[in-house]
Amino acid sequence: MMKILVIQGSPDAESYSHQLASAYADEARVAGHDVRMIDLATEDFDPVLRYGYRQHMEDENAPMRYQEDIAWADHLVFSFPIWWSAEPAILKGFLDRTLTPGFAYRYIGAKSQGLLEGKTAALIVTSRAPSFIYRLFGGPISRWKQMILGFVGIRLTKTLMLGRIEQDVDTPSYRAAFVEKVRAYARG
Repeated sequence: MMKILVIQGSPDAESYSHQLASAYADEARVAGHDVRMIDLATEDFDPVLRYGYRQHMEDENAPMRYQEDIAWADHLVFSFPIWWSAEPAILKGFLDRTLTPGFAYRYIGAKSQGLLEGKTAALIVTSRAPSFIYRLFGGPISRWKQMILGFVGIRLTKTLMLGRIEQDVDTPSYRAAFVEKVRAYARG
């Protein structure tokens, strides 16, 4: 049994990314895993890091709760759409306010050290662009692997990507097949 934290990173509670995150979480629970979920579409959370890291924001309750969930988890699953070759702003704000110095990383001289080593992560992403574009040229997936997750010591172990959303091949059966792929991953 694993402790899994699912982070739903679309600001739209009725989005396909939301459906994918819920499908993963439901299936992982059925498989016997202990699952928690952070749904950024429904959280009362200010994603703007107003002062950088020079001073704390007035309300740190949500980021502190998110840090507790991350510390608890063995495996993190992020579900989000790719917009303009990046995650939605609310998910970027989650990263800014949660993966903070002293919790997720620290500097020893000029060298950084990830403080979340031993944890793994998976990405469940959708994009209007064909999936092969990101596999061929890198883009957001390689950024997440190396510069976000890797920087804090989390190892990316799986990426599930559905491209061509809202394109000619995007049909109910196209999306349903991907939901089943997500469910199969949660069972495995």
